[in-house]
Order: sequence, then C-alpha cells, then structure tokens
Amino acid sequence: GHPSQKPLAVMLWCLGQMGTPASILDPFMGSGTTGVAALRLGCKFTGIEVDGRWFDVACARIEAEARQTRLAV
Repeated sequence: GHPSQKPLAVMLWCLGQMGTPASILDPFMGSGTTGVAALRLGCKFTGIEVDGRWFDVACARIEAEARQTRLAV
C-alpha cells in the first residue's frame, strides 16, 4: 500500500547491479522493500523513515524477512 512502493524484483535487480555491497543505507525507507531485498542478498541494512506509520510497516516486513529460513541450493 505505500504510494511509491517498488516491486521486490526491481530492488533485487538494482542492488545486484552494485555488485552486492556489504551494507545498504535507505534514507527514505517507506514500506521497507529495499531492506527486504538487502537481506535476501545477504547485505546489512540501515533504513530511515520519518513517517511513523511507514516505519512500523517497514520494520514488520524486514523482521518477517529476517525470520525466514533459506535453503542453500
């Protein structure tokens, strides 16, 4: 529901174009899509969001992603 939410696949692609950096900073975190993508790529993530409503949404999404178990293939 965020007005400018990006598809997760797009953020995975964007971060991948940077050579999978060790750490990602998103100063306009919104609903947390960049944070979810960073975790999926094994990056550390720092997000900043001024709107408390979206900060809570982003934290919930990122925390849910962090709890996911990934199988090595």
